[in-house]
Amino acid sequence: MSIKYKIAWLTTLWLTGILLVVNVTIYIAFLEITTDNERDYLTTRAETLLQKVPFANAVEGKDIDIVQSFLPDYGLIRWIDPMGQIVRQVQTDDQVTQIKSKFVQSAQTELYQLEGQKVLAARIPTFVEGQTVGTLEILEKMDSLTENISILISILTLTTFGAVGMSILGGFWMSKWILRPISGMAKTMEHIEKSLVFRKIPIREGGHDELHALASTFNRMMDRIQESFVRQQQFVSDASHEMKTPLTIIEGYARMLQRWGLQDETKGREAIVNIYTEAVRMKGLTQQLLDLASMKQEEKLMLEQVELVSLCKNTAELMQVAYHRPVVVQTSATPIFLRADTSRIKQLLMILLDNALKYSKEEVFIQLARIESTDCKDSGVELRVKDRGVGIPSEELARVFERFYRVDPSRHRKTGGAGLGLSIAKEIVALHGGSIRIESEQQAGSEVIVQLPAH
Repeated sequence: MSIKYKIAWLTTLWLTGILLVVNVTIYIAFLEITTDNERDYLTTRAETLLQKVPFANAVEGKDIDIVQSFLPDYGLIRWIDPMGQIVRQVQTDDQVTQIKSKFVQSAQTELYQLEGQKVLAARIPTFVEGQTVGTLEILEKMDSLTENISILISILTLTTFGAVGMSILGGFWMSKWILRPISGMAKTMEHIEKSLVFRKIPIREGGHDELHALASTFNRMMDRIQESFVRQQQFVSDASHEMKTPLTIIEGYARMLQRWGLQDETKGREAIVNIYTEAVRMKGLTQQLLDLASMKQEEKLMLEQVELVSLCKNTAELMQVAYHRPVVVQTSATPIFLRADTSRIKQLLMILLDNALKYSKEEVFIQLARIESTDCKDSGVELRVKDRGVGIPSEELARVFERFYRVDPSRHRKTGGAGLGLSIAKEIVALHGGSIRIESEQQAGSEVIVQLPAH
C-alpha cells in the first residue's frame, strides 16, 4: 500500500474513532439531560395535581375534569393508600397498568422499561395533619424521548458517514498534495535512471516546511552528483587521451620493428628506446592515477612527528641529482616539527620541486617558516617553493589544480607531465587539513604556498 493510501486511511480511522467517542458522549448526555427534564416536568405536574385535587376528593371520585386535564396521552394517574392498595386509577393506556403501584413516604421518580418502551413514574406522598395518608402516582410513556433519540441517532449516523466520506476524499487529496514533492522526486529519479540526464524538482517560492527542505536537499544532491558525474566523464576522457598517445607511439614503433625487424639496427634500437620511454611514461601516469584514487578513499594517515627541515633538505638533494640544478632550502628556524604522514609530505615536496625544475632553468628555492599564533604557540607551518621560470598567466591560475590541466599543452611531451601533479598535491594538503595556492608572474616565476597545521 502506498504512503498516500496509508495517510488517507489512517486519517479516516483516526477521525472515525474521534467521531464515535463524540457521538457516544452526545448520546449519553442527551439521554441524561432529557430524562432529567422529564423527571422534573412529571414531578411538577404531580405536585400541581395534588394541590388542586386533595387525596380525599380523589378517593371519592370528585374533580374528574381536573384529573382528566392532567392525564398523560399514554399513561395513568392513580392514588395508593398506605396499604399499597389502589384506591383510584385513571388511564389512557392499559399497558402501563402492568407496572406495580408503590406507596412512598417521600417524592421520587423511577424509569421503567416496558416491552421496549421507556415509562417514567413520579410518586408524591399525601399528608394530612403530618401523617402520610396516601401516594399520588403518575406514569407516562416517554414516546417523545424515544422518538427524539431515534432522530438523534439518525442525525449522528448520517453526519458520521458524511464526515468519514469527506475525510476519505480529503485525505486522498491532502496526501496527494503533501506528497507531491516526493512523487516528483520519485519520477525525477526514474527519469534519471532511464535517460541518465540529471533533472531537479521544481520548488515553489516561499516554502519553509520539511518537504520544501527535502526537495531543496534533493536538488543540491543532484547538483553534486551531476558535478561528480561530469568530472568522472572528464577524468575518464582525459585519462584515455593521455594513455592513447604513448600507446599510439608504442604501436607505431612496434609496426616499424615488425616491418624492418632487426635488419636495420639503428631503427631497431631507436624503436626499442622509444617503446621503453613511453612504457615508463605510462607506468608513471598509472601510478599517479592510483595515487589520486587512493587519496580520495583514504581516511587515515600514518601520522607521526616529522622534522620538516631535514625532510626538505633530503628531498632537495634527490632532486638536485635528478635535474643537475641546485635546490636551496631557506629557513630561520631549526628544527621545525610537524605531525604528518612522512611519505605523503615527501611526495608533496617532490611534486612541487619537479614542477619548479621542469619549467625553469635556474635554481629553485624552498622556504620554511612557522606560523605563530597570538599566544606565541606554534599554530602551523608555511612551505614555499619558488622558481624563476616562465610563470603562469593570471587567467590560468584558477585551473592549475584541475586534473590533466596543463598551462601549455604543447610542452607536455617535452617535460613528460600529464597534468596530475598539482591535483595530487592538493589532495595531500587537504588530507592534512591545510591549504595550497599559487602566485605567479609571467617571465618572472611562480611560487607555491602551502600552509599546514602543526597538530
